[in-house]
Amino acid sequence: MTGTYPMNVDSKARITLPSTFRKEVEKTIKLVPFQGCVSGFTPEGFDAWVDGLFEHGDRHYDPRSREDVRLRRGLNAIAVSVDIDSAGRIALGKLDVAKPGRREEFGLTGEVMVIGNGDHFEVWNADKWRAEQESLEEDLESLMFN
Repeated sequence: MTGTYPMNVDSKARITLPSTFRKEVEKTIKLVPFQGCVSGFTPEGFDAWVDGLFEHGDRHYDPRSREDVRLRRGLNAIAVSVDIDSAGRIALGKLDVAKPGRREEFGLTGEVMVIGNGDHFEVWNADKWRAEQESLEEDLESLMFN
């Protein structure tokens, strides 16, 4: 998924996914509040993301490791399954079920930005995203031109 799409959170705490994203995801997605935004994955994409956090180099998930089990449990516990309704909307309000106020904590009221990030999309508070983009422009230029 790619692109940046300004959206508004409606009175029922929903946003409409861009049509290009709806074509790439299924009926149900996993929302993961993490690092200042909420990431949206397909169920398979979420499982691959979690697995990838444990599988790198010589490191592998160890079901006999208390720490690995604790971390995997935590990742699964913060994820929220939401359905995309017939109008292409997702309910961000479901983030508040496990932790009341989580949506407000992430600034997901009013204007938000929905951005594509490869295998998933992210929902950012619009002002936070603009600040992130300002600092990113210099970093991208240095990445592209040594």
